[in-house]
Amino acid sequence: MKILEKKIKFYNKEEIPQIGLGTYKLTDEKETYNVIIEALKLGYRHIDTAQIYKNHKVVAKAIKDSGVPRKEIFITSKIWNDKHDYEGAKEAINTILNELELDYIDLLLIHWPTEQRLECWKAMEESVSAGQAKSIGVSNFLVPHLEELLDKCSIKPVINQIELHPALQCWDLVQYCQYNNIVVESWRTMMMGKCFEVEQIVELAKKYNKTEPQICLRWAFQQDYVIIPKTSKPSRLSENIDIDDFELSDDDMELLSTIPELRDGPDPANFDF
Repeated sequence: MKILEKKIKFYNKEEIPQIGLGTYKLTDEKETYNVIIEALKLGYRHIDTAQIYKNHKVVAKAIKDSGVPRKEIFITSKIWNDKHDYEGAKEAINTILNELELDYIDLLLIHWPTEQRLECWKAMEESVSAGQAKSIGVSNFLVPHLEELLDKCSIKPVINQIELHPALQCWDLVQYCQYNNIVVESWRTMMMGKCFEVEQIVELAKKYNKTEPQICLRWAFQQDYVIIPKTSKPSRLSENIDIDDFELSDDDMELLSTIPELRDGPDPANFDF
């Protein structure tokens, strides 16, 4: 589908497909393999994974078996929190590449802003110089974390992947990223099913004859956020990209902004893992 061809350009001139396949909690090997194979058949060209997901090897096998050339697929992974010291991060980068059977990764992220995040970032900067990563970025960073990093780094992050959906719009953080030319990426865009319980989203789903998750995805897509909807069901892959035949009006975007704030995942300002 044409919507899968839309890309967003980083400040370093690399490009990321705006829609990707998230693989969080996809740990059953057969299930994960099948959904990735089907996604690539449909035209998905962006796969988001992480060390902590423990599915790198099946992601690698599915990509290899798909027959889609490596250069056509954008792959993201993230360094988990227990490997954020400098030596640990260097080791993690090599492990990620080995498990994914890659010579380089398109995008490497710090998963959460731990106290050792600057050490991790130094190792990631070196991975760019070594040709191991084309781009590096962060996940779950708030404005103070970004301010500190931008003050210390040699290479600026290209992206910040955060919990972002109609009930958690994070305007101050989004605007800070945009001002600093950092692409915004949304995780938990569909609110882990809680979108079915939100009156404003239900209302718009009826109005546009779409599902509640599709309203959330369109909300994010319309604002040029990168989105990585996850599913374990191949049948849902098409539904998640069937959002290019309608556009939420300004009034409806304003309606979504009236939803009471709900953070469904951990708070980056207060986490202990």
